[in-house]
Amino acid sequence: MYLKNNEPAAGSMLAALAGSIQDFNQSVDVYINHIGEYEVFNPFLSGFQAAAPKINKPIPSQFWERLGIRHLILDTFFSRLAMPDGWQVGHDESNDEAASWNNIKSDAMVEELKTLFSSSSIVQFADWAGVDGASEYWDGIFSDVIRPLDKRDFQFVFRLGDISKRFVFEVDEILDIMGAYSSYGKVTLVLDHTEADKLWSKLNGIAYDVTVHGARLQEARERHLFIFNTMKIDSLIVLYANRTILFSREQQSQFAGRSFENIYMPGYGRDCFDAGYRMGLLLQLHTSYCIALGQAVSGAFGRSESWPRSEVLLTYIKDWMTEMSPDHYSYSLIK
Repeated sequence: MYLKNNEPAAGSMLAALAGSIQDFNQSVDVYINHIGEYEVFNPFLSGFQAAAPKINKPIPSQFWERLGIRHLILDTFFSRLAMPDGWQVGHDESNDEAASWNNIKSDAMVEELKTLFSSSSIVQFADWAGVDGASEYWDGIFSDVIRPLDKRDFQFVFRLGDISKRFVFEVDEILDIMGAYSSYGKVTLVLDHTEADKLWSKLNGIAYDVTVHGARLQEARERHLFIFNTMKIDSLIVLYANRTILFSREQQSQFAGRSFENIYMPGYGRDCFDAGYRMGLLLQLHTSYCIALGQAVSGAFGRSESWPRSEVLLTYIKDWMTEMSPDHYSYSLIK
């Protein structure tokens, strides 16, 4: 059953987001300008200056791609003067053993990663299904980097991608690995609704078909709740074309977007949602506000067809507030 909050509550959420963007407009622009990078400074830190130095010699993007890490948000103005020796970036796709954590790690590399992760607040992982050897890499990073640091305030954001060609034991393994990360911070898994249906089908030994995909919304929510209860994570976010559903240990909520926007756009749509969600985490907002900000960034990108700077994002949110009616944005608690 849904208990729909009154419209002012939804409006106050968007108003609070607009206020945060106004207060940190310079930092928002810096964040957006560097959103495509793998190592990103947190521009919302106290005393941050837009002219702060960039990382002099960031680790090559191929290395992060190989590990399946999309973004590492750093809470310090860390500047690498020289690349560590022995870093292996290339990947021989014809050699399965090359896709191995033990094959690429070295003492120097592990120490460098410890330095980076110890100064990091948010780690965004790539689609698991699209990275060769991702399970072994992520398990290795957990065992050799995360656990020895004993730092417990991370925000880990995972995505599975299309698991339809993966064996169920592989899926079970990666869900267990994600669960292990929850001992050292908060773990969020983001899926679009098709990915969620495929995951449910895989875990229950049921062939994914149009019957599963076309099920009623209440049945879909029950499947998503099953997924959440199966995992040891803090939040499961499921993206639909015009709404987002959150399952967490505190609540189950639905967030309806602008009726003519689509947060599941091909290509950049999901990246935009993730970018807005991470920005909410950097602003230390509640999960529901992070989701609304993810929807706003995605919608603003769809309107402008470019990464939205603060003024574009503010205009989008204010337009959203102006047009709100019972048929537009709402925030609902699932009982």
